[in-house]
Amino acid sequence: MVKGPKISVVIPVYNVADYLSRCLESLRRQTLLDIEIICVNDGSTDNSDEIIREQMKIDSRIQLIDKQNAGVAAARNTGIDAATGDMIVFLDPDDYLTTNACERIYEERINHYADIIVYGSKPFPEIPEPDAWVAWKLNSRDIYYPEPNEKSLFGETNSEPFIWNHAYSRDFLNDNQLRFIESIKFGEDIVFLFQTVPMAKRVQYISDQLHYYQCYRSGSFMQQYNDETEKRLVQHVKNLRTITAFWNEKGFLNKWGRAYFEWFINFIVPDLIQFNPKNKKKLALETVRIIEKFNLKTFYKHSKLEVKEKTKRLYKMAR
Repeated sequence: MVKGPKISVVIPVYNVADYLSRCLESLRRQTLLDIEIICVNDGSTDNSDEIIREQMKIDSRIQLIDKQNAGVAAARNTGIDAATGDMIVFLDPDDYLTTNACERIYEERINHYADIIVYGSKPFPEIPEPDAWVAWKLNSRDIYYPEPNEKSLFGETNSEPFIWNHAYSRDFLNDNQLRFIESIKFGEDIVFLFQTVPMAKRVQYISDQLHYYQCYRSGSFMQQYNDETEKRLVQHVKNLRTITAFWNEKGFLNKWGRAYFEWFINFIVPDLIQFNPKNKKKLALETVRIIEKFNLKTFYKHSKLEVKEKTKRLYKMAR
């Protein structure tokens, strides 16, 4: 345990003046007083920094770090480096927390001293029917993993792909030198999750919905194909290579390989099928190369039937 605040809340800030006051107000009203609020201004060009400075006059727990724009991963890393709390909570500035969020997180920290605590989230405004999967992914349950277990990553609904429903032990992150990869501009959350969760000795899930997630009716990535979707699919494949290389290096493929292979296939193949990108064959081929390079195909035999079918479709697309 550390001397200092019980919770450090890290907020990456970039041109979010419309939402920032609501976010900060939710933190100022926390029932747990012993927290620090670290706002990392990532080169905002609106008046986000002015809003933070005004809030600092009201609440001394709020800090402002100004930096040149380098993306959300770099901003979060800056926040981690500046944090002095026992636990670190990542909060996006357009979201907010329930008033008892920090208190509940720290109660669970004391109960088990988990390296990672995962909690439920509630989307707002109401989710449109085509995006109902988001609300489902935000649900959590009460379960404690006292030792490394593949189910702590693959067996829980809200284990991924979001980072803002996870609280991390600061010592855990620092002792294992775990940080966001700053060169990744999309999907950095899921890479971070796949590098941190398997490293954790203890993981705690709680059913409390402590976080409110601002949901946008974009109608984009999940519903239609466009140039941005193409870029995201390309980045997805790159991220899969990064994650798989990390897992191979750390020996996690030897322990949780089958579960990882099934997640890998379910993560990328449906999108390649649904969006039918212009460079689908190239993306499929690059995905197959990852499978072959790291011998993921060895887990094919014992995978679920639906995963086998998707794998066959992937190889067919790559021809």
